[in-house]
Amino acid sequence: MVSIKGLPLAYNKDLQETQEPLFDAAETALALVPIASSWMRAVEFDYGRMQSAAQSGFMNAWAAATYLVRRGVPARLAHEIIGKAVRRCLEKSCELHQLDLAELRELSAAFGTDFYSQVTLESVIAIHDVPGGTAPERVKDALAEARQAVAAIRGVAHAHA
Repeated sequence: MVSIKGLPLAYNKDLQETQEPLFDAAETALALVPIASSWMRAVEFDYGRMQSAAQSGFMNAWAAATYLVRRGVPARLAHEIIGKAVRRCLEKSCELHQLDLAELRELSAAFGTDFYSQVTLESVIAIHDVPGGTAPERVKDALAEARQAVAAIRGVAHAHA
């Protein structure tokens, strides 16, 4: 935009050099669509392994900190407390949900028995309830929007065919 605003009207041919990379990128993207769609038809997912991986590696640490914030702990302290909990887990080779309540309460009295239900995979996914987030309703909304966009594109493509 900055480059274009300073060009006098008669110098628009200077912009020809900027268009070539755009066209190359568009052609490359179009060439990759058949490859990606073929791959998607052939790929097989190991859902059990994916589920297991998603429940390890402290993917739930943010949800754990959010739990503490909702219980009245200031955000800065909540993240510090969960950081200490993660450190303890690393020392014990376990996950957050495997620490017992007594260990958690050593870090903060704000922990309750409901903590464990807040760090499940389902809860971690549901906590991201913002546009583009992973909460189930947001995903349904995004899928509906994507289907509408695809239908519109197909309509335009069929009209020009």
